[in-house]
Amino acid sequence: MALVNPRDALNQIRRWIGGRVATSYTRNGCRVSLADLPRERVVLDVDLAFPTDIAVKAQCDLILFCIAQDCLVAVPMELKQGEVDASDVVKQLQEGTRVVSQLVPRNVKTNCIPVLVHGSKRVQRRQNEKLKRSSVNFRGAKLPIQTTRCGFEGNLARALNIK
Repeated sequence: MALVNPRDALNQIRRWIGGRVATSYTRNGCRVSLADLPRERVVLDVDLAFPTDIAVKAQCDLILFCIAQDCLVAVPMELKQGEVDASDVVKQLQEGTRVVSQLVPRNVKTNCIPVLVHGSKRVQRRQNEKLKRSSVNFRGAKLPIQTTRCGFEGNLARALNIK
């Protein structure tokens, strides 16, 4: 199977998202900044796409799709202002990676990076240790969960380390 151009895949995802595009990058007082990220991007508001009153499972808040280094980058994000429960975060981000896996054809070179954006100055030690030991599955690969703090300009770009 020939590889699909990541820009074509991004355009296909953009069409699917349609009116479910995120217009705010804040949830419950926790803001994620898209500064310093590639301009060629679209953000899915997961709550609009899959309303929580009909969702069967826990779900993440947002999923960013962008192009970096000639690769489609998919970023399921969970935004938490208050206390962090690592088990809940893992479930929510796992559901986000499942959505990515269903949206993105297998013949698109994809880098999936799950991210927790949190407001706590410090995640409780036990929860932080759980997060560091945890991973989410994406097409047979175990992905570590990246973290960043709410409200800082360029916070997501620093967590992703992409340009």
